[in-house]
Amino acid sequence: MLFASGCSQNTSEDENRVENLSENITEKRDNLSNLSENLSEKRENLSNLSENITEKRENLSNLSENITEKRENLSNLSENLSEKRENLSDVRENLTDRI
Repeated sequence: MLFASGCSQNTSEDENRVENLSENITEKRDNLSNLSENLSEKRENLSNLSENITEKRENLSNLSENITEKRENLSNLSENLSEKRENLSDVRENLTDRI
């Protein structure tokens, strides 16, 4: 009789261990699934960041080109202004000579 109750107790402990192991395995699978989802999200975020960086570089390049154009325009305006001043000075001299 002692043997039978000892076997029954061992069987019950074994069943508990199996149940605990099964729960642990289920938790580990859930964790692995969550980690996989997180990794996918991180990859997607990284891809989006990479696209954003590429866009920012393009924008920066365009801004640089615009600045170069503006500088050229400013230089041309400055030259035009100098020419206008010279012309105005010539006109004043001509007027002074006529008077």
